[in-house]
Amino acid sequence: MKTRVFLFFAVLLFATTAFSQTYKKHTVTKGESVKEIAKKYRVTPYDIHRLNPDAKNGITEHMVLLIPTSGTIQTVKPLKTQPSKVVNTIHVLQPSETFYSLSKKYNVAVGDIEKANPTTTKDDLQIGQEIIIPIKGSPITAQIKKAEKIDAKPNADGYIYHTVVTGETKYSIAREYNMTVQLIEELNPEVVDVLPLGYKLKLVTNKVVNNQISITEIVPDPNYMIYVVRPKETFYNLGKKTGLTKEEILALNPEAKDGLKEGMQLKLPKATSAVIDATTTPNTIINNNRTTDLTKSLVRKMPKEIALLLPFNLDRIKADTARAQLLRNDRFLNLTLDFYAGALMAIDSADALGLPLRVKILDTKETTKSCDIVNIKSKLHTTDVVIGPFFPKNVETTASLLGNIPVVSPLSKDYQKKYPNLFQSVPSTTDAKRILFNYILAQGGNVLAITDTKKVSSRNYIKERYPSVKLVVLNEKGAIDEAAFKAMLVKDQTNYVVLETERTGLAINTVKLLAKLLAEYPIQLAVPENNSIFESAEIPLTRLTALKMLYPSVTNDSDTPQKVQFAKAFREKNGRMPNQFATRGFDVTFDIILRLFQEEPFEKVMNTVESEQIDNKFSYIMEDNGYRNTGIYIMHFDENLTVKQVALPTAEIEETEFEEENRFFIED
Repeated sequence: MKTRVFLFFAVLLFATTAFSQTYKKHTVTKGESVKEIAKKYRVTPYDIHRLNPDAKNGITEHMVLLIPTSGTIQTVKPLKTQPSKVVNTIHVLQPSETFYSLSKKYNVAVGDIEKANPTTTKDDLQIGQEIIIPIKGSPITAQIKKAEKIDAKPNADGYIYHTVVTGETKYSIAREYNMTVQLIEELNPEVVDVLPLGYKLKLVTNKVVNNQISITEIVPDPNYMIYVVRPKETFYNLGKKTGLTKEEILALNPEAKDGLKEGMQLKLPKATSAVIDATTTPNTIINNNRTTDLTKSLVRKMPKEIALLLPFNLDRIKADTARAQLLRNDRFLNLTLDFYAGALMAIDSADALGLPLRVKILDTKETTKSCDIVNIKSKLHTTDVVIGPFFPKNVETTASLLGNIPVVSPLSKDYQKKYPNLFQSVPSTTDAKRILFNYILAQGGNVLAITDTKKVSSRNYIKERYPSVKLVVLNEKGAIDEAAFKAMLVKDQTNYVVLETERTGLAINTVKLLAKLLAEYPIQLAVPENNSIFESAEIPLTRLTALKMLYPSVTNDSDTPQKVQFAKAFREKNGRMPNQFATRGFDVTFDIILRLFQEEPFEKVMNTVESEQIDNKFSYIMEDNGYRNTGIYIMHFDENLTVKQVALPTAEIEETEFEEENRFFIED
């Protein structure tokens, strides 16, 4: 297997303390400024901006702001953190970067970088790894004087304040604000040894600290993006990736006339972004006008961070022989590696789109009964969204422990307890059944349902929700009475026959009977779940095609140009074709990344925007204090033994008035 596993661990210290903070609302009056409001409540403008990101673009009359009030601090003995002597800035390692290229980029000796990163060698650098770039000179005194000079001016702030929360260290705070640990200690001499929980650290603004590393330069024109030249890249290589000629690239980037250089930033048409990293951007579903192409509304103002919690269980791999044995026999590990390979493709695509994204990939050491989330928690306090773990119980535990950090469940669809920060990305079988029935009833035909005799709950489900559906009564042998069934059919409209069974015999006989009656009646078969029963050799595919069998699906089972392009790119990168878990790894990860970089807050985007990636649709709704994905495809068997997606106008998948007033779900 050619998939390689890279783990990036952010080493953070955890202080065992507790802090709680409350907020009040302030409605902006005419002429008020953020600074005036901050003074009124005795907070800093930065405090207001942290709680109200939109206020950074200006405030307007009647706008409601959240204002932090005094918190209750309960201090337990905190752990000491060792101040770094070399921290200047943190660089997130990009593809093909080395200590040598970093030394050229930052004008720092390779030996100094090695000393600043004693646990990292030049031979084990990994994409996404955080590298400490050491100080060159001592700008701290000058920065402090500059801050004092700015702060002395009217209507100006040279300082900002940060309230320490659980899990933070001077190192993590320095990274968040692009400052040095030394500067934090100089501004706050009383906290050199310890970092008290709830303490307000005095920091300086970005007007003072000029060492912030911009991940990518933002191009004002939305039709263009920035592409960073890779090592040894030529116009020929770039032309193959983008489809552009050398002349077309130079027309947009005349500074490249002397040749391409590693790290050079090129302005390229955004339409080429999908080709650059050999992936594909999402397409709008032509059948559903609610679906949004999130790549057209990206906002790159602030860097974002995601964390992938994956069950690699590396402690089980003691040697190469053990690794080889696991790769041969451990289906769960292979599933994990497939999902991870797809997620890496998504991260590459985000890079191609110029998104300032930071990524943490952590080993959860997960099983069905346990997860290492308690030990991982301290590494996640700067994370915007967590994807994982895999098992329902573990993902619920993670959501509970992380509080306000959104947690996306990538594979599980069933859960016992819901949380307002937990997003189930796999649609449930109940939602699939509901959308299938809503679609069929919207067609205005004659609808019949055949269910196993023992499926009492399924029959009750249909009676309660869809009283117009005719229930077919089976005889004492559990079979269909042909004469009674024919009496329920009509000839002047389509007869939709919904078959829900786990009995192979009933499925075979029903399909055979419906195929026979096609000569007399217009019939279309529908099944709530396209399971292995319908792959039986005794149910010919030609019959299912003749009956144009309908079924709801979590994935788009039809062939699309996007799938072909993704499969080709995946094969070129990994040496094999992607399976459903690799594609899902890409879809879930890329969709979450795109949603993070939107103008609206993440939770609002999740609750209001429907999107589609390569193979999966995402349409989240909040219900009963938890989010779930209701993005379902309706597929049907078409001519030439192919499967195609059914057109789903918005009106056809809207819930009925009865359903909105009576939300309940019955499971067998």
